[in-house]
Amino acid sequence: MWTWPIYGYLFLAGTGAGATAISAVVLMRGAGGAFGPRYFDVARLGAMIGPLPVIIGTGFLIFELGRPFRAFNIMTSNFWFMPLNPSPMNFGGWMLLPFGIFGVLYMFCFMPWSRWLPGVRGNLLDAWSTKLRGPLAMIMVPLSVATAIYTAVLLGAVPARPLWNSPVMWALFTVSAFSTGIAAIMLGQRLTYRANGDREAERHFHNSGYALTVADLVLIAFELMIIALFFMAAYFSYGDVRYAIQVFLSGGEMAGLFWVGLVGIGLLVPFCIEAFFVLRKMRTGSFRVPYAVEIVTPLAILVGGFILRYVIVIGGQITGPVGL
Repeated sequence: MWTWPIYGYLFLAGTGAGATAISAVVLMRGAGGAFGPRYFDVARLGAMIGPLPVIIGTGFLIFELGRPFRAFNIMTSNFWFMPLNPSPMNFGGWMLLPFGIFGVLYMFCFMPWSRWLPGVRGNLLDAWSTKLRGPLAMIMVPLSVATAIYTAVLLGAVPARPLWNSPVMWALFTVSAFSTGIAAIMLGQRLTYRANGDREAERHFHNSGYALTVADLVLIAFELMIIALFFMAAYFSYGDVRYAIQVFLSGGEMAGLFWVGLVGIGLLVPFCIEAFFVLRKMRTGSFRVPYAVEIVTPLAILVGGFILRYVIVIGGQITGPVGL
């Protein structure tokens, strides 16, 4: 029975990978993109947020194995050949390892070294950080996408659980990872920003918030469409999948949490709020969001992302193995 370490890993790894991917894309886009002069602050925030959730989530995943070295097939006679023919768990262990290494290096490239280490050492570290930041961003994009996709691959590798074998599961988890990653950046940006009376800086702050909101609005719309495809694929599939999907329908054990927690609170409420302020920006040219809304909206998205992983993991086990 998979419990909290698995859906904890799925949520943390997805959110961390999403935040890192957004950071890397914004950094490569540069000041000419929608984020303007604040592109570096947004990229730095995503880089700071990203690695730690993935590392903690990977720890949960390894803990769930019972024997931690199994994640990498370490201390086995054919250790050196296992990466050539890995199991899904083994493949994930080897994939998460470079994400952790390069993710931490990428995070270090945003540290204010010259402020922390005055003198030659700080200046040297700043110079190296500037040189490595771009190449590491290019490395982190595919690593982040692969990490987000793997959160669905891990479930899909269990064929006896029909709920986990939907052809759209990888898309659902990947889009959700990017959405929760953006939500984490939006929340961090709101909590760390301090107005200092500089109107131009405040305008750039709100413009970057608008760009993140538009991106998240598109992702939530895609996520809602993928959920619809998820049910359509199950309905038109063979008996076992149609049986498994009943766990989310009226009277099912996870129906309330799925429709109220995930679809309602985690997706539709943030979607409506973000759409309202985006449309107002398009009409008036001003993007001003109340402080409480800027806190509650990303929190709702993060809660919805966690509920998604929870109901999928638990729902797949409630329906039980088939064909055994």
